[in-house]
Amino acid sequence: MSDALIVTVAPSIPPYMARNFPDLDLSPEGIADEVVRAWNAGASVAHLHVWDEQGRPTLETSAFERTLQLIRDRCNIIIEGSTGGINKLSPAERSVSLQTNIEMASLNPGSVNYDGGVYINAPDDIAYWAQEMHRRRIKPDVAIFEAGMIANTLALAEQGWLEPPFLFGFVLGQPGAMPATPKNLLFLSESIPPGSHWGVVGHGGHDLQMSLLALGMGGHVRAGFEDNPYYRPGEPATSNAQLIERLVRLAREVGRKVASPDEARVMLGLKT
Repeated sequence: MSDALIVTVAPSIPPYMARNFPDLDLSPEGIADEVVRAWNAGASVAHLHVWDEQGRPTLETSAFERTLQLIRDRCNIIIEGSTGGINKLSPAERSVSLQTNIEMASLNPGSVNYDGGVYINAPDDIAYWAQEMHRRRIKPDVAIFEAGMIANTLALAEQGWLEPPFLFGFVLGQPGAMPATPKNLLFLSESIPPGSHWGVVGHGGHDLQMSLLALGMGGHVRAGFEDNPYYRPGEPATSNAQLIERLVRLAREVGRKVASPDEARVMLGLKT
């Protein structure tokens, strides 16, 4: 199982992008349907944001919890909650997903330029999120936008807040951060502790190219409307499942076994 591929679906299209896709159903029922289709296509993890009934960011967890229940009534995919958010929110407000029954959560271990602004993740806030995840036995999926964030992550592990096997997600192609290049992906993958898992998230239309590299390098992959709602330039994907099906098909072509949710749980050391 050490070489098995974990495929993550990220269906939560950002609101500013959703305006270009008015027919999307972003209700709990719509998001749940997309996740279940992606699970049927081979996804073992679903990365979700806390949204209301209209698919807008919210601090209220009722719609999010309904989404989780609708998903779990139909499949056993791993749920990963986001702790991302705008800078004006407090650390607790950015991590309301941690108050729900999830197995994994994203952890941003540093600040980074983000388009024309700055995505702020202050050291005290990072420590808060790491401690909350550790206390609730939620596995961090550590988002690495810059190489220095790996050192920040290892410092959290020294405090006992993160436990191996570590999971790193290399976010490449975000304007203002590390470009999506083979050299950068190789450098990051060689900079993490032995025995760690890593995956890649390609921004700016680089999702497929980065996933292809990860498939050949032993990394994991992610696709979905949050990262890129287009199947190819100018052609919207018909569903998140269509994007997942492509990655699963490519994995089989290069001989990578696709992990089921339960196999991924064992690989990542999730609570049982």
